[in-house]
Amino acid sequence: MISISLSFEPPFNELTKTLHKKYNFEKEITVRELLESLKNEYGEQFYALIWDKKKKGEFSSFLSIIINGRSFRGDNFLDMILKNEDDVTLLYLYFGG
Repeated sequence: MISISLSFEPPFNELTKTLHKKYNFEKEITVRELLESLKNEYGEQFYALIWDKKKKGEFSSFLSIIINGRSFRGDNFLDMILKNEDDVTLLYLYFGG
C-alpha cells in the first residue's frame, strides 16, 4: 500500500472542501490514474479545471502540478509513477491587476 499527500489550492479546494488530504492506494499509480481517481471522487467540474478548454488533451495553461516540490509538465508526465509518501499539489496560477 502507498500513501500520497495532496494539497488543493484554489479553486480546487472549493470543490474538495479541504486544503490537504491523504490518499491510500494498493500500489504505485501514475499521475493519470491519480487524476482519474480525483475525477471519480470530485466530478466533472473538478476534472474540467485540469484541461485546456480550447486545446483538447492539453493541461490548462493555468495549472501547475507540483510533485515533491518540483513542477512537472512534459510529454510523458501523465505516465509518471507516484510512489509512497509523494506530496502532490494542484496549483492554479492566477494573474491580475
